[in-house]
Amino acid sequence: MDTQAHTGQANTSSSSAIDTSFEPAFYRVDAIREVSLLEGISARFVTGSRIMFSFVRLAPGAIMPDHNHPHEQLGYVVEGSMVLNLAGDERTLQPGDAYAIPGGVTHRAIGGPNGCLVLDAFNPPREEYLERARRAAQGE
Repeated sequence: MDTQAHTGQANTSSSSAIDTSFEPAFYRVDAIREVSLLEGISARFVTGSRIMFSFVRLAPGAIMPDHNHPHEQLGYVVEGSMVLNLAGDERTLQPGDAYAIPGGVTHRAIGGPNGCLVLDAFNPPREEYLERARRAAQGE
């Protein structure tokens, strides 16, 4: 299948212009270099110009401590389970569960007994994750 970039004029008839500042691509997620975020937590990233996928694996009992960021975050549990606390509301999530976190809302996660794989989407892409992914791709 051809993966060459398609170039052309941005569609300006809509309320927001289409951003073509990245090349079209296909990915095999398990072939993307894994990036360590914290002990027991790693991620693989797929990034466009205005959205980022983060495939995050939490080991059993791994803790992503309380944090917040200005990025909107949507997530979906792919496998395993985790306890997610959103602004004090704590739930155990399993495959098929999803969540939405507005920018600035404090949240934390703990990997379940068998760990967890989640797909997070960030808008805009998280700058510190972009840098970690860049370094990992270069073997640093």
